[in-house]
Amino acid sequence: MLSFSTYFEDVAYTPPDAILELTKDYKVDPDTRKVNLGQGRYKDNYGNPWILPAVKAAKEAIRDCEHESLPILGHPEFQRLVTELVFKMASSAIRESRVAFCQALSGTRALHVAGMMLVRTSICDQTIYITNPSWSNHRQVFESVGFSVREFNHASRSGVDMQSLFRAMTKADPMSISELNLETGVCISFAKSMGIYGERAGLCAFVSRNHSIVTNVESDLARLIRGEISNPPAFGARIVAMQKGMFCVLGLTPDQVYYVKTFHHIYMAESSRISIAGLNEGNVRYVAECIHQIICRREE
Repeated sequence: MLSFSTYFEDVAYTPPDAILELTKDYKVDPDTRKVNLGQGRYKDNYGNPWILPAVKAAKEAIRDCEHESLPILGHPEFQRLVTELVFKMASSAIRESRVAFCQALSGTRALHVAGMMLVRTSICDQTIYITNPSWSNHRQVFESVGFSVREFNHASRSGVDMQSLFRAMTKADPMSISELNLETGVCISFAKSMGIYGERAGLCAFVSRNHSIVTNVESDLARLIRGEISNPPAFGARIVAMQKGMFCVLGLTPDQVYYVKTFHHIYMAESSRISIAGLNEGNVRYVAECIHQIICRREE
C-alpha cells in the first residue's frame, strides 16, 4: 500500500483553551451540586439559557428584516450607537468626527483587527502589554499578527493594583502598545453584556487627530474586513442597535480554585474570575459557603 506525505505532518498539538476545557469538565461531572462560574452565560435557576427580555424584544422587532449584506464597515445605526456609548456624545472625538470604526466579530475579532492595523504602522514598537489575568485568547490574538506579548499585573485583593500598573507602564518602551491605552483605540463586545455570544457583535474603533486621518484608517479597515470576512454579520448588530451587563475576580489562588473545583464541583477560571450569571437562587448560598470556607482555611 502506497503511503503519501501530507502538508500537515509537522503540525504540533495545541493544548485546548482553558475556559472551554473547563466547560467540558463541568458537563461530564455527574455531581448534582456542580456549578459553572467559568463562562459568561445567563442561566435560569435550572441551568438553562436565559435570554434578556430586551434581546427577546429586539429579535421580535427585526424578525422580518431582509438578509441583504451590510456596508463593509458594518451596520450604520449599530456603529453610531456604540461609538456614542463608548465616547459619549459630548466628547470632542465625536463632535469633530475623529473616530474611525468598523463592526467586528465580537471582542476577539475586534482585537485581531486592531492588531492588524497597529502592526502595520511604522511608528509603533512590535510589543504589546496585556493585563494579567486576561482572557486566555488575548495573547494568541496578538501573537498571531506578529506582536511580542508582555504581561503586567493589574488586579489585587482590594481592586486594581495601581503600583504594579504604573511600574509596568513606566518601564514599557514609549512606542509599545498597551491594551489600556484608550486614547488610541477601543475594542468592544456585546457577547456577555447582552448574552448574544453566538451572534458575534463587536466594534473596533480608533481615535485620530483629524478627520482626514479617519478617512484613511477606515479605508484600510475596509480592506482588512473585505479580505477576511467580506461583510460583517447583520443579526447581532441589529439586536444591539434595537436595545436601550457580568464578571468579578474573587482573589483566590490557583490552588484554591483547583480545590473548589475538585471537592466542591464549582468551576471557574484559574485566575478566580467568575461569571455572576452562573449564580442563581438554587446555588448562590452553596457557592458562598464553599468560598467562605476556603478563604477561612487560608487565613488560619
